[in-house]
Amino acid sequence: MKKLFIGALVLATALFIHIPNATAQEANSEYKQALQEFMSASGSLESMNQLLPQLINMVKTTGPSLPDSYWKSVEDKMRDMFKNKIIEGYVPIYQKYLTLDELKQITAFYQTPIGKKLAKSSPAIMIEGAQLGQKLGMEMFKEIEEEAKNYKP
Repeated sequence: MKKLFIGALVLATALFIHIPNATAQEANSEYKQALQEFMSASGSLESMNQLLPQLINMVKTTGPSLPDSYWKSVEDKMRDMFKNKIIEGYVPIYQKYLTLDELKQITAFYQTPIGKKLAKSSPAIMIEGAQLGQKLGMEMFKEIEEEAKNYKP
C-alpha cells in the first residue's frame, strides 16, 4: 500500500512538473512568434538581412575562389539560420522587459502609417546618430587629452 501511495505521489508530481513546462513552452513559442512579427514590422529583420551580404562578401574576398551559386546558397542558408538564432536569442531579453501583450501593442504601432514611417527611417537615423556620436566622442577625446597635457597638480 505504501509503495502504491509513493508511486502515485511520484506520478502526480511528474504530471504537475510537466504541465507548467508545456505551458511555458507554448507561451515561449507564442512570444517567439510575436517577436518575429515585431522584428519584421519594425524593420529589424530587414536591417539584419542587409548586413548578411556584406559579411558574405568579406568571407568571399578572404576565402577560396568559389562560384557565385555557392555563395548564393550560403547566403540563403545563413539568412534563415541567423534569423532563427537571433529571434531565439532575443526572446529571453525581450521577455525581461516587455510582456507579450506589450510586444503585440508595439507591433500594432509599427503596422500604422506613422509606425511604418519610423521603421523605414530608423536605419538612416541610426547611421546619422552613430556618426554624430563618433564626432562628439572625438571632440571630447581631444578636449580631455588637451586638459590632461595642461594638468598641473
